[in-house]
Amino acid sequence: MLHIRHGVNHVEHNAYFDALDLLKKHSKVKGDVHFFAGTKEEAKGFLDFGFTLSFTGVITFSHDYDEVIRNTPLDMIMSETDSPYVAPVPYRGKRNEPVYVKEVVKKIAEIKNFPESEVALALIANARRVFKI
Repeated sequence: MLHIRHGVNHVEHNAYFDALDLLKKHSKVKGDVHFFAGTKEEAKGFLDFGFTLSFTGVITFSHDYDEVIRNTPLDMIMSETDSPYVAPVPYRGKRNEPVYVKEVVKKIAEIKNFPESEVALALIANARRVFKI
């Protein structure tokens, strides 16, 4: 699981591309990009390398990642709450809890225009595959 954030000057030093470059040079391990908050181009790099992208409650109150989610194959998406922070709508301002992941799944389904039950089953299958459960 990768936890990556851009620094102050992410135009010159892109943390996502830096991490991907290191992985390509030194690793054959596949995994998940925790709390993905990057662009379509950054997403494509990780997806092409075989990593899944994990989305949080941020997607329930920001449209910044809608296009990334729309363009990411369902079998390459994971959901999370990143508890105790970044509670999804309708729990904004409260302590985030793992059970709120259902709101993230609901929003992914809405963005991708898929039935919520289909998305939930796919994301469970993805977690089992990625974490070898």
